[in-house]
Amino acid sequence: MTNKLIAAFVCLGLSGFAGAAEMDFDKGVDVKESMEKAGTLYTPPPPGYPAPGYDYHPGEWGSHNFNSYPGPSPHHIRYTRDCRNFNFGPSSGPQESQMERLESVEYVQECHYVPDPPPPPKPGEPGQPGHPPKPPHKAGEKAMQCHERPHDVFRRSVQVALGARQLLPWETDSFEVCMEGPRVQLRQLDTAYAYDVRELGHYDLRYELTPLYKTPMAPDRNGIYVSAFSYADGKFTFKLSDRWAAEYAGEKVTVKVELYKDGFLFFNTPKGDKEFTFDAANGYEMTFAESELNKPEQPDPAPNYRGPKKYYLRWGFSRVGSISTSKFIKKDQTDKIEVK
Repeated sequence: MTNKLIAAFVCLGLSGFAGAAEMDFDKGVDVKESMEKAGTLYTPPPPGYPAPGYDYHPGEWGSHNFNSYPGPSPHHIRYTRDCRNFNFGPSSGPQESQMERLESVEYVQECHYVPDPPPPPKPGEPGQPGHPPKPPHKAGEKAMQCHERPHDVFRRSVQVALGARQLLPWETDSFEVCMEGPRVQLRQLDTAYAYDVRELGHYDLRYELTPLYKTPMAPDRNGIYVSAFSYADGKFTFKLSDRWAAEYAGEKVTVKVELYKDGFLFFNTPKGDKEFTFDAANGYEMTFAESELNKPEQPDPAPNYRGPKKYYLRWGFSRVGSISTSKFIKKDQTDKIEVK
């Protein structure tokens, strides 16, 4: 009696499956036969869930996993990135750029199983001359092959507009607008002001930038330049010109010089360095002897070169004040001069 009750409960539990065998309890129950039939039953996915052939993505369909349905499954791989630069120079009024087009392509990856052929034998492995044949490749083994393809394209038009602000003659405001997928973002690269940014529109984007306050920028690299380099009476004379002396009135300039003796090929010998500080002016003149320089701690060894003695300077400058940053601007070396 007990065995028949257990069998009845097992059969009731299986009666909800499609294709379950009809059972007559008056004739008794074969539990072993019922369990074997239950093992062959197929349960289709519930309504709204992916059909066979869909590769399950964790979190997309709850806690159910339908990876048992083999087949291709495209999924997001990457977006291309498209950028435009917007540069604005000095102006007495508001400025705006032209409309620029941005485009970003989404690529997806598709994977599928293909028969995996046996790899060619390596030297010294079975299958090579003088070795026993390699065991046959197992039939039915598969490998995953993937490739990516374009899936979607995102396009936007962008424009940048600046409110009125006052720049110095050498200053430029630079911005970058980039699109990656559906996302568009403006980035301030190098600006003379801090800006409040307002984004308008959707497909045709307009960035309106309102200047808030001035911020120092690096000085003009070409603002100071060489006018002369000479040698006489045991001393070197180095002269510079400043094209922005009026704009920097009341501030200072620091110039650093490094003296080098020219050698054979690349064997040049550092002789020392020195810094000079001036009030901003149209020109700066530095006169110094080699003995007045700060000597290098470890001078570079140079071969005994018997040619004419030639010297040159490596130099740079920095502005001292509030108009520009104090960034050191490294300049090119001067022409070589002969010292007798």
